Amino acid sequence: MTWIGILRRPAGFAVAVAVAVGVWLAGASAAHAGGEPLAANGEPLQRWLPAAGLSPEQVGAIALPLDGGPALLAHEAARPLNPASAIKLITTYAGLALLGPDFRWRTEARLRGALQDGVLRGDLVLRGGGDPKLVIEDLTEFVARMRAAGLERIDGDLVIDDAIFDTGARSVDDFDGDPSQPYNVRPFGALMNFKAARVVVRPDGRRAAIAFDPTLADVAIENRVRLVRGPCRHDAGGLQVRDAGSRGRTPVVRVAGRYSRACGEQGLFAAMLDHRQFVHALFKAAWQAAGGRWDGHTRIERGASRGEPWLVWVSPRTLAAVVQDINKFSNNVMTRQLMLQLAAEGGMQPATAADARRVMWGWLAAHGLQFPDLVLDNGSGLSRDARTSASHLARLLRHAAAGPHADLLRESLPAVGVDGTMKGRLLGEPIVGRAWIKSGSLDGVRSIAGYVTATSGRRYAVALIVNAPGAAASRALQDDFLRWVHANG
Repeated sequence: MTWIGILRRPAGFAVAVAVAVGVWLAGASAAHAGGEPLAANGEPLQRWLPAAGLSPEQVGAIALPLDGGPALLAHEAARPLNPASAIKLITTYAGLALLGPDFRWRTEARLRGALQDGVLRGDLVLRGGGDPKLVIEDLTEFVARMRAAGLERIDGDLVIDDAIFDTGARSVDDFDGDPSQPYNVRPFGALMNFKAARVVVRPDGRRAAIAFDPTLADVAIENRVRLVRGPCRHDAGGLQVRDAGSRGRTPVVRVAGRYSRACGEQGLFAAMLDHRQFVHALFKAAWQAAGGRWDGHTRIERGASRGEPWLVWVSPRTLAAVVQDINKFSNNVMTRQLMLQLAAEGGMQPATAADARRVMWGWLAAHGLQFPDLVLDNGSGLSRDARTSASHLARLLRHAAAGPHADLLRESLPAVGVDGTMKGRLLGEPIVGRAWIKSGSLDGVRSIAGYVTATSGRRYAVALIVNAPGAAASRALQDDFLRWVHANG
């Protein structure tokens, strides 16, 4: 049975996953037997490690030829390490394989009440489809379609049906103690604009004027920004954005810190509010901007969607475009939404992270990718528990390079010296534009994985993972590794 067939038959999905996971577990003890032959050549890494202040067991690395044969270079390649965002390669490849590059997300609107003379005498229900990139431009167009279909005033509430996912009650993860960081936003079935807005700060006389872009309705700003004289030493990046309770039913966002007048107008992108509050604020502002009237509330009601939808918003972006965004710019919440979608499309609704992990393990097993040490966690790399090895990442990349989505996956990776998170790397060197690399970083973790085309024309899957207190200083080691593969492959 193919995985496409499994996805079309939800009733048998769990059984198929269980069988595949059984295959995966049974193959764990034989993982190396079916893996790549490892070269004895780890000598270049041994030379570079002292300069990086690293010991051998803190680094795993491999360069694996795509046309088969032993590794060009291997150092502790089978050691399980935290890969940070390099683990996104597994999630995005699984997404392309299981959903297909042309997959598009749907957000549905239903009317719970009669629409007469432009007035909805009841609730407007939005059923989230898990879209990882339903941004303000999309919502504005969706609202315009509602207005064009005759809806002028909503007498009831906005009801959000988030039944596609089950991600718990929290809206952000307290990964690093800063809930305003957009990378900490948790998935949500009706995610809008990444649950984040640009906080725009502008000196205005003796005070700083603050606004949100896009506009958020029914949100109060507690302005604690203090303007200071002198050159632009205190810019928007140093401001603190925090939820600060509420005034009645109105949530309050506090913006605090020092800001230099000389900086002029600047902004910072910040996560704020919980999912319900943010959807309310974003939708109401868009609705009013379109000339619509509504004074109701917003609530989450799982399973509120009944019958055929009134209108459907189909994302203008394919999965292939979303994978580009994820890998080029390492977007965590988009990755987590995609991972959950794999389970939801298999009939597991509301889908949980555990469901999604079983789907991914089963898919890997079905393709002979036995990774016994793999710990996916949330699939994005924003985790202290995630684990894989350099060898496993390279084997995954080699498998992808032989499949129908080879070019899509490779081109979704940042090109060295050209774009994405690798835009500023190795500039002016021969490797520019000849390596496609996903990077990852956490405190104590640095990683790279992707493809290198050597000067010989031979192509390699490469991976290097550093887990050490001094990992942040390993950029030169990464660059030396990529240069060496490019020159010697």
